[in-house]
Amino acid sequence: MSDYQRRFDAAEIELDEAGIWPSNAVPPYVWFLRKLGYSPIPPHYKPFWQSLVGHTVWFTILLGLTSLSTVGPDDRSVPEFMARTGLIGVALGLCMVLYFAHSRWKYALSRWEDL
Repeated sequence: MSDYQRRFDAAEIELDEAGIWPSNAVPPYVWFLRKLGYSPIPPHYKPFWQSLVGHTVWFTILLGLTSLSTVGPDDRSVPEFMARTGLIGVALGLCMVLYFAHSRWKYALSRWEDL
């Protein structure tokens, strides 16, 4: 068993004992990346800045593509549209990361390195 797999199994047990739902403990993107052969760290155990960058990029791209495909930039200029989409992506990413940080603190979860 690899070191990553041992830590991941310990993280799943710890999150389950804390009462965190499985879909929240191992979000769909973590499950999908594992199926592709990658070794993602569950979001409750990632450092704050790594989670912030990852979630911000994800929400910004998703929001931008969704907005462009449904309504488009309308009369606004493209840079203004991109700036607004980026700010909303940062806000959504920050909300997610603060939620994970709060859960980590509330349930006194271990650090990934300590699992």
